[in-house]
Amino acid sequence: MVTAILYVLVMLAVAFGVGALIIMLATRIVAGFTPKFLMALVAAIVETIAAGIVSYVLNMVLGAGGLSSLVSLVIVFVLYAAILNALVKRPDGAQMGFGKACLVTLVQIIIEIVLSVILFFVFGSVLIGMLGTMSMH
Repeated sequence: MVTAILYVLVMLAVAFGVGALIIMLATRIVAGFTPKFLMALVAAIVETIAAGIVSYVLNMVLGAGGLSSLVSLVIVFVLYAAILNALVKRPDGAQMGFGKACLVTLVQIIIEIVLSVILFFVFGSVLIGMLGTMSMH
């Protein structure tokens, strides 16, 4: 039981760390500056918690399905941009602006999709290779 909890905590730490690095990269690409890691980490944690709450509430209100997913996608996108605008500050301490935060969010989502596809193919091929090896014996 303790081992499972430890695995989950390590997984969450790695996931939030990667999320912070993605926010830093997306901000560098779009806004031309790199936020501090701690600032990006806090933004990643707040984004994840807020998106989970919003998705849960929308699924309870609208039910599971296409409409709920589409509405959730739009609301979570705007929520991500608002959180980035509020938490990730320019080097001079000013906000980056909501429009630029929307672009950072778009780049962030594109990076996450590309990374997910790459990981799917890497781990999918490893899993298929393992299953193929197991069936031969």
